[in-house]
Amino acid sequence: MVRKKTSTPSKAKMLINAVDSEEFRIAVIKEGEFEGFHIETSAAEQKIGNIYKALVDGMKNSLQACFINYGTDKNGFLPLSEIHPEYYTEEPHGDSPPPVDRIVEKGQPMLVQVTKEMPGRKGAHLTTYISLAGRYVVLTPGRVTCGVSKKIESEEERQRLKDLMGEFKLPEGIGYIVRTAAEGQNKREISKDLNSLLRMWKGIRERVADAPAPSLIH
Repeated sequence: MVRKKTSTPSKAKMLINAVDSEEFRIAVIKEGEFEGFHIETSAAEQKIGNIYKALVDGMKNSLQACFINYGTDKNGFLPLSEIHPEYYTEEPHGDSPPPVDRIVEKGQPMLVQVTKEMPGRKGAHLTTYISLAGRYVVLTPGRVTCGVSKKIESEEERQRLKDLMGEFKLPEGIGYIVRTAAEGQNKREISKDLNSLLRMWKGIRERVADAPAPSLIH
């Protein structure tokens, strides 16, 4: 069964195939041109943002990537660029990174986060650069990022938020991104959100120590 739905007045259409009750296939047509394709699986649990204690199951130097067993039926895909240096078993020398199988080892445990789920037989995309999103702040353990959402256009407000965040003492190696929702919020509200994320991260680190691999941590 295919249903047509005009989604905007600019002649954009969604073609929805809902023959299978567990899977919806959606094609977007705009001005007669194919715009995109999306598969929504109602039976599958959404895993984006989940954090796992995982194991390196294999490496492929031609892709400069690892295949990660994080406890699902398909291994995840972890490119070298998404591997934090704390996991390196060998320090890179020179400008060019060495083959990935010299940087990590098969069976090596890692803390990974799902960034993108892939259709079909492809495994999810993963990163070891964890991010924890709160209402006003995104915490970035392992990346000393200090930024404010570009959607906050007022330079005065951006500077106020930067100054406000500068008053907090974050643990070493942890950065942040101030979200758009923080615009106009006072120090107390942002502090509550930040402290909640810091407690969350502490809890994750504590659970990882004793958790088996692979297993869901958060």
